[in-house]
Amino acid sequence: MEDKQKVIFIEDDPNLGLIIVLALQSKGYEVCYANTLSGIQDMIEKDCPNILLLDLEVGNQNALDYLPFIRSKHPSLPVLIASSHNEGEEITRCYEAGANHYTKKPYDIQEIDFLIQRFCKKGSPISNSISIGDYQLELSTHKLFYKQEQSKTLSPKDFKLFYLLSEQLNQPVSREKLFHEIWDGQEVHDSLNNSISRLRKLLEKDTTLSIDAVKGVGYILSKKDQLSSS
Repeated sequence: MEDKQKVIFIEDDPNLGLIIVLALQSKGYEVCYANTLSGIQDMIEKDCPNILLLDLEVGNQNALDYLPFIRSKHPSLPVLIASSHNEGEEITRCYEAGANHYTKKPYDIQEIDFLIQRFCKKGSPISNSISIGDYQLELSTHKLFYKQEQSKTLSPKDFKLFYLLSEQLNQPVSREKLFHEIWDGQEVHDSLNNSISRLRKLLEKDTTLSIDAVKGVGYILSKKDQLSSS
């Protein structure tokens, strides 16, 4: 049996913390929870986590004060920072301090689950972006660039959809998988169709890229020059 991925989760509100712990456990994770950042280094040494999920402000403590030390000791340990702050300067500070991803509160369990899977994928080096054709998507900020010029910041669900399709470039992805990964198993066909339409519009500048429906299956993101050379 495959070992569970282990998450160290820090949140100063114990009631909210319990809710998130139970939600993560229901997704199959082993969760080590604390409501203070004090002693986090000991927790890391003791529990050997796959990833950290840290509230930015924990009482009078700030996770950014701990990140440089964590990075110096554990440079490859993924760190997710959660906060209700929306200021660009605060978000930038998180990345500069060494966070792998900044997620906005309230917690979105589906997004957290997706991020944990992304950053903890065995055997895959952590990458900050993916490039397809003339487009580049920053995984940390969800910003989509066209020829180095920012096009749009994707919504969480559009981001997940783009990532799942690009991960299986030139291969169909079933609707069932998309519903499971993005909408927690809910078959929301209109929402999926709307997301597909938005992505198609964003990608139309690169004529080598297309998102097509595969009858009876789902959708495929294709790159024509790769297909023609195979």
